[in-house]
Amino acid sequence: MSFFQRLLQGTAAIGLGMAAWPSGLAAVEPGGIEFFENHIRPVLVQNCYKCHSEEAGKAKGELLLDTREGLLKGGEAGPTIVPGDPKASLLLKVVSYENEDLQMPPKNKLPDDAIAKLTKWIEMGAPDPRDGKSAEISDKGEFDIAKRKAEHWAWQSVPRDVQPPALDADAGWPRTSIDQFVLARLQQAKLSPSGPASRQTMIRRLYFDLTGLPPTPAEVEAFVSDTSPIAYENLVERLLASPHFGERWGQHWLDLVRFAETRGHEADYPIPQAYRYRNYVVRALNADVPYNDFVVEHVAGDMVKQPRLDPATRENESAKGAGFWHLGEATHSPVDIRGDECNRVHNQIDVYSKAFLGLTMGCARCHDHKFDAISTADYYAFAGYLQSSGYHLKDVADPVAQDSAHKKLAKLRAENETRLVTEYAATVKTRVSRIGDYLPVAAKILNEIPTGEDAPKPADYIASHPTVKAVAEAAKLNTDKLAAWVAYFDKARGSVADPLHGIVKVALGQSRGDSLAAMRKLEADTTAQAKSVKIIETVEEGERNYVKSERDWRAEDMVADYRREQDSGEWFPGGKQFGAGPMKAGSPV
Repeated sequence: MSFFQRLLQGTAAIGLGMAAWPSGLAAVEPGGIEFFENHIRPVLVQNCYKCHSEEAGKAKGELLLDTREGLLKGGEAGPTIVPGDPKASLLLKVVSYENEDLQMPPKNKLPDDAIAKLTKWIEMGAPDPRDGKSAEISDKGEFDIAKRKAEHWAWQSVPRDVQPPALDADAGWPRTSIDQFVLARLQQAKLSPSGPASRQTMIRRLYFDLTGLPPTPAEVEAFVSDTSPIAYENLVERLLASPHFGERWGQHWLDLVRFAETRGHEADYPIPQAYRYRNYVVRALNADVPYNDFVVEHVAGDMVKQPRLDPATRENESAKGAGFWHLGEATHSPVDIRGDECNRVHNQIDVYSKAFLGLTMGCARCHDHKFDAISTADYYAFAGYLQSSGYHLKDVADPVAQDSAHKKLAKLRAENETRLVTEYAATVKTRVSRIGDYLPVAAKILNEIPTGEDAPKPADYIASHPTVKAVAEAAKLNTDKLAAWVAYFDKARGSVADPLHGIVKVALGQSRGDSLAAMRKLEADTTAQAKSVKIIETVEEGERNYVKSERDWRAEDMVADYRREQDSGEWFPGGKQFGAGPMKAGSPV
């Protein structure tokens, strides 16, 4: 069965399932019920039920808040809320502490966020699915999942051998077994099928349904005049093969997973690389990827051992599916960082459960689900899975092309490494060997630069005064390099943080031999100082090292220990990050 067929069946199931809602909730928007369960019920349970619920055995002020009826009826002070009118609702005045004589909860005022949620809920018309007496707030640790699954139709396996009902029908309708199921339901409602549509109507319906675009007059004329008995089937196949099919039906899937290219909130900043996921969905639909593979790619596409590659670009398509987790609402610079993290994970769970399971797992954030087989333990187990997973950039380029480029680079390195190292060493040796010639000359010029209020800046003097060029020619030195050394000396002598500050101070007052001696002394002192702090013991504990020296213990956080060979199980590389292994310092790259 194609992904398109599954998506159509799922859409039909959703439409039929909506008819099963209790009649008392028919006028309530599903979003309102969800808002109540996620934001209002938890506030009432945590702050009000202790004194105003049947389970607690209390109804202070003759007020019960654990049922819709009790909430609307109110208590001694009158109706608690006026749906659609927050200003007239006593509940908001009480929890906002506007009434000095009546303030609830009595110990602490509700957080501003909770009050804002209550206000929005009343503005929505106070949707409330609670009917009759209050259900238990807690199941006392008893949660029979097997019983839940056995009692609810949605958890029953779909039998594979369901036969369509045998019905008396007019010739030509129903045409397929699916039509027979539809006809049976129509007959129950004492309805009859509509008459056959004209070919002009059929082609327009197919085009708009499958591609979202209207047919051209020429395409309409061609279909109307097509006498083939399978003209309809041929048109369907042609439209399913159109690239516009994935664009059209990809929008439905992107709506299910709440795709957006920005984060929302105040700044609404963009989500990097979001377009890659959008294009992935379009290509997957056009390629008729099996639905089970499509789901695996969404949940953990970056972990697929044999990923699906794009036929044209050879890019890793499976990994792009996992980009689904990167999408979602976010708050920039949150004040409550942990709370924001929990809300992000909740958004991921909510979208995932509705898109892939057809369930509202979000209810289990605060309590075991009231009718589905989802416990609070299930919710937080899933939340732990998401929180323990990190975001990282995934290399999706063609692995074969990458491997070829890596081998080519390794070959070039092997062929040229010796020559590069030899030439580099010769160059460095030549330049380093003459440092001792530049230092005393640069110091001499710097000492001769006039000082005082009217004196030129050293940089201006170096750039314009003929002394530098004359001295360089006399000493057979490069003029530009000598000028650079003079400028650097001027900077280094005024900064104690400069690594050559001590050498410069010595060089400005001593001869060439003394300057070189000062350099050697500084090097020896630095080496001795480093050796003076002897490391006595190193203790590795997880990702932190505890190092004991002659002075004291110190803790060092370890990100990676490159002293040993890297185990592939410790990393999730994408591409050739490590190559053949970590490279030593000084290796030509």
